Amino acid sequence: SLIYNHTTMIKDGEEKTPLNYLKGVGSFYFKRIKTIFPMFYIAWFIMFCINSHKMGSIYWGGPRKNIILTVLGMDGYFLHHGLNYYCLGEWFLGGIIILYLLFPLVQFLFMKARIPSTILIFALYALNLCRHYFSSAPDTNIFIVLIKYYNSHIIMPDSRSVFTCLLHFWIGMLIITYKDFFINKISAVVTLIFLIIIATVKLPVTEIVCCTLCGTALYILVSFLSPWILKPAPVKVFVKIISKYSYAIFLVHHVILYAIMEKLAVLNFNYVLSILIFIGLLIIILAGGVSLTAITDLIMKGLGRLIGLFKKKETNA
Repeated sequence: SLIYNHTTMIKDGEEKTPLNYLKGVGSFYFKRIKTIFPMFYIAWFIMFCINSHKMGSIYWGGPRKNIILTVLGMDGYFLHHGLNYYCLGEWFLGGIIILYLLFPLVQFLFMKARIPSTILIFALYALNLCRHYFSSAPDTNIFIVLIKYYNSHIIMPDSRSVFTCLLHFWIGMLIITYKDFFINKISAVVTLIFLIIIATVKLPVTEIVCCTLCGTALYILVSFLSPWILKPAPVKVFVKIISKYSYAIFLVHHVILYAIMEKLAVLNFNYVLSILIFIGLLIIILAGGVSLTAITDLIMKGLGRLIGLFKKKETNA
């Protein structure tokens, strides 16, 4: 509901004023920071110590100024610029942070200028994918000059571009808002047929467009099937567990995967062994996510008690 309800930045019962909206925006950012960064910093510090021991130096990520990208949670997102202190979290942690920063503006545009904003976001997405076709064009107008300047300074992979991330986010907002139109029997059948086609036939589109189409189709199909998928009690319990630890799992899963597969690279995998190793990896990754969540909760509770003690001393003084 946070995505499409314009009143979410203002608490229930509060007057809809610019000041209250700004307070709501501040509260929104604070909650996102509290959700993302403490666990990220703790997991990163653990991996930093491991990498420092392995590399024999605490400066394994290059100049100390590179640590700024980690502090901002953007080290994976900007890894294409060169070495930094990226340890875990993958590039799309940075993409998520950027979308959160843009969210108040995106939400406002969605509520006040939905149709022109939809056209603009799709156009920027398409233009970003086609921008290299203008590299050899003569400088006949400011549009060509600006695109060439953009191409020479932006080396971000198209899959990580803010325009790609924003379009995917916007599509999710549209599907949720118009769920009666997008999530029904007809759309489920159409998306299922489309997914079968795309799995068997190479479409004449780029990989990025394919990901956008597949992601949208899968989301629609799974949303339609979710009442039946979630009906069995064991599935509900499993989903609740995964939901609770999903962010921690996201942070640690590649680290665990690479570490274990590095040790198992010498094995000859058959079908049965592959399945067993896959199940084992899932269990270990889940255990890693649970452990990271427990460590983070313990540290944050300890910090909370410490802050409470300082406040108590100041009050008594």
